[in-house]
Amino acid sequence: MTKKFDYIVIGSGPAAFGLTTALKEQRSTKTALIIDNDRFGGTCPNYGCEPKIFLEGAVRNVLIGQQLQGRGIQQAAKIDWSALMAAKQATFAPYPDNAQAAMTTDYVQTLQGAAAFADAKTVMVNGQTYQADKIVIATGLKANHLPIQGQKYTHSSNDVLDLAELPKRVTFIGSGYVGMELATVLSAAGAQVEVIEHSPQALGAFYPDHAAVVVKQMAQRGIRFHFGQSVNAVRQTATGFTVETAEGQHYDSDYVIDSSGRVPNIDRLALDVAGVATDRHGILVDDHLQTNVAGIYAAGDVISKDPAVAPQLTPVAQFEGEYLAADTQDSIVYPVMATGSFTFPQIAQVGMPVAQAVGDSDYRIKRLALSADFAYTGTNDEDAELVGVFDQQNRLVGASEVSQTATDDINQLAGVIGSGQTVTDWRQQQLYIFPTLASKIKYFLA
Repeated sequence: MTKKFDYIVIGSGPAAFGLTTALKEQRSTKTALIIDNDRFGGTCPNYGCEPKIFLEGAVRNVLIGQQLQGRGIQQAAKIDWSALMAAKQATFAPYPDNAQAAMTTDYVQTLQGAAAFADAKTVMVNGQTYQADKIVIATGLKANHLPIQGQKYTHSSNDVLDLAELPKRVTFIGSGYVGMELATVLSAAGAQVEVIEHSPQALGAFYPDHAAVVVKQMAQRGIRFHFGQSVNAVRQTATGFTVETAEGQHYDSDYVIDSSGRVPNIDRLALDVAGVATDRHGILVDDHLQTNVAGIYAAGDVISKDPAVAPQLTPVAQFEGEYLAADTQDSIVYPVMATGSFTFPQIAQVGMPVAQAVGDSDYRIKRLALSADFAYTGTNDEDAELVGVFDQQNRLVGASEVSQTATDDINQLAGVIGSGQTVTDWRQQQLYIFPTLASKIKYFLA
């Protein structure tokens, strides 16, 4: 017998959380079934941003200590990898059960198992069929696996976040934000880290000038970068592994991480049976998040979308889940969204990309060196810089920052951009705690 619901959500990450939370807040009696074949809560709390930020807490303090040696710190702290990972495991082990319990209500059920479409209106899980007025695909992304010789010897970012022992030599294939963040962590813990990247620069989603600052400081700490190199093989040796590139270079390693990106997690859904259209970036949706098949929707990172409009971020997925729960006829309208990478230093941006505005007479670029400020000088944040983009009405429309606190700093500016106010209006309406970067927004917005 087929069981029926108002909503079926395939995937239990932030999109499912956003939808179920919104239904609770509405005191809705609509029914929902949340299905997952992995740990409940999705990638972020189990394999991604949350355990990563947990590790970053220790790493950041160690690296700031290193920055301050000779400036009041006699000896920087060192990371005890085994103890740090044990603490991480203890902290996050209860999360899947807690997440599943938090979603379950009188109207929301959860189910463990692999979902696949039986037809355009029916999902099958563990031999049982389910139907809903709205079926939401929210399966996110999974680690990409390069089609190279010896691919079986590589590891994903998921593996790194459960790495019990720290290897001596680690090689990353790719320098996107995941690879760069984990390279920062493992290097700070004491590993010798190599980063191989086929393009000429790292952190391609960010302002190149600021990405170059991140690379410079990482290289000063001993991380070795190899740009313009395309990996074509990983071979096992008597002492570990050798990573080979098409350009004829060889790099010895004890642990090789394929951080070449992430791809849509849709292989097991039988989307062809339902007739759902996709491209190489994910599932195609309209401005209501509906696929080409009536009644089937998608939310979160699994969607094929313009990153300039809606980047693949946890808060975006949650926002889309909330939108679907609202059951509105209005098209989805995304708010201003900031994004950042928790490297050291951090890099973050919001609004119009600086590189896009440079050279465009419709915009004014303003640079603010932060290193002269005592808050940044106090942690020897010598390369800290904020860059803003202003339109012809003198409104802030974009910003990028590289600093030890860039992610929090850029969050302050998201509100400025989102308000749509001119800089004159903004300066007259609030004053911030001094001395912080926010207190200097008044002078930056001039």
